[in-house]
Amino acid sequence: MIILDVNKLGKDFGYGKLFEDISFSLNEGESISIVGPNGCGKSTLLKMIAGIERKDTGTVSIKKDARVAYLDQTGSSVDDERPVYEILKDAFEDLNKMEEELNTLQEMMELGVFTGEKYDKILNRYCDLTEKFSMAGGYDMETNINTVVEGLKIDRALLEQSYNDLSGGEKTLVQLGKTLLIKPDLILLDEPTNHLDIERIEWLESYIKSFKGASVIVSHDRYFLDRMSNKILDLDDGVGKVYATNYTGFLEEKQRDYEKQMADFKDQQALIKKLEAEKKYFAERGMATNSSTLTGRAHTLQTKIDRLKKMAVARPKEQKKFNVGFSEERKSSKKVIGVEGLTVETPDGRKILDDVNIDIHAGERVALIGSNGSGKSTFVKAIMNEQDLLVEGEVNVGPSVQIGYLPQIITFPDGEQQLLEYFRNEVGVNEQKARQILAGFEFYQDDVTKRVKTLSGGERMRVKLAELLQQKINTLIFDEPTNHIDIPTKEVLEDAIEDFNGTLIFVSHDRYFINKFADETIEFQDGKATPYIGNYEDYKESKEKESKKEEFVDSLKVDNKKKLNTSNNSKKNKKKQKKIEDNGYER
Repeated sequence: MIILDVNKLGKDFGYGKLFEDISFSLNEGESISIVGPNGCGKSTLLKMIAGIERKDTGTVSIKKDARVAYLDQTGSSVDDERPVYEILKDAFEDLNKMEEELNTLQEMMELGVFTGEKYDKILNRYCDLTEKFSMAGGYDMETNINTVVEGLKIDRALLEQSYNDLSGGEKTLVQLGKTLLIKPDLILLDEPTNHLDIERIEWLESYIKSFKGASVIVSHDRYFLDRMSNKILDLDDGVGKVYATNYTGFLEEKQRDYEKQMADFKDQQALIKKLEAEKKYFAERGMATNSSTLTGRAHTLQTKIDRLKKMAVARPKEQKKFNVGFSEERKSSKKVIGVEGLTVETPDGRKILDDVNIDIHAGERVALIGSNGSGKSTFVKAIMNEQDLLVEGEVNVGPSVQIGYLPQIITFPDGEQQLLEYFRNEVGVNEQKARQILAGFEFYQDDVTKRVKTLSGGERMRVKLAELLQQKINTLIFDEPTNHIDIPTKEVLEDAIEDFNGTLIFVSHDRYFINKFADETIEFQDGKATPYIGNYEDYKESKEKESKKEEFVDSLKVDNKKKLNTSNNSKKNKKKQKKIEDNGYER
């Protein structure tokens, strides 16, 4: 059954069409992901489907009585003083109304004011509503809230806090929880994996996979897109095309489309060139011999050329790639980082890291993973000597190690500085060279006069990356490098890393990125750091083996305990039997 039908949807903000003629449909159980560069209209399209943004052309049809839930990536801007638990309960709007009426009816009956027929009427309404409330899952509200709270690992202490007092990441987490609790027929998710660690993302994936309705997703998490999507809407340059596959399949199909269109374009251009040469020949010969036949032939060829040009195959748009690469300092110490007995404590004595021992050698590519707050960024800050907390143990950086560092939160010493001024001061180049470098990262003309404090997360990352590329380095340390950037920018970063021969150490929840680069994965959990050989898939396989081994050991313990109990019972029975035989009866 069709849940959603989008037909020839278009949007124009007055400065040109953002997109037009966008069409697709979704049945129950189908999921489509919208992909494209920042600014192509992904979030706008999602808002139009949700009914928040006006449609300029086209229609959106949603199944009658279908419940729709929409997660806005700007959910942290919502102003609400109520406790978080009440925000989550908003997901059960109809049940809340029923519960409120039930409480009112109960109070009316307990007052003892109403008697006779009036009381019977209230009682009947109470009984009918109680049954309806129960059938609709009213008594499961708390259980459902607990399921989502536990799955998204929302700290229970937050449930009683005012929503306005939460951080941006915590607010996004709460809004995601509320969206899932609605149990909609159609779910619209705008960047749902933002602020989530891998464990939460994988729980969310399982939750959505069990979802019986349809979903429309905007995300820059390519691993998530692969697992969640059976359709991809490629939105670029105002045009949308639907691919009936996941993200990896989409990339393959899009590349085939590109190659076919390029081949058709070249064939057509070659044909036009051939016809133009023939036309020129016949025109010149016709003029020279005063032959109307040859001149007519030239005119016929020109008509054919004009028709071909009118129906010309467009040259396929090539994805713009920055030509970037790190300036490498070839010489590096064999042991890049040596950490021994590293312990980091908070002022109240809680150990974020507890006796961590790690050696990282030249050329290794190491991913640091773990849940939020497990100590990954704390470890990186200890390496960079930026740790404000109490640190014990040794952190040794090799004498020849030259580090290029990309922090999770990028700040600037003076937010009022213009981008061009900041970049010139940091890199030490003249204005022309600075403009040239920044243009390579899509900062053009007026962009370089922006105050650095106004730059978005993605823009800040591009600026910092442009800085790093001007430094002589042999070790890269990144803390969440793919946060807040679109897929094309991620690919730029990845291209630069692929050509880098030095050491790479990075914190990430981006499983696609980890799989692409890690040859060792270190898991941070309960203050400890455990290394695993390989990338994220290898790490998962190792964890599954560990889990099965633990289950096997636990089953052996249970079996041994049963055997021991059986043996003890057997001994007791023998003693009991002997007593019966000795006494001739059982006491």
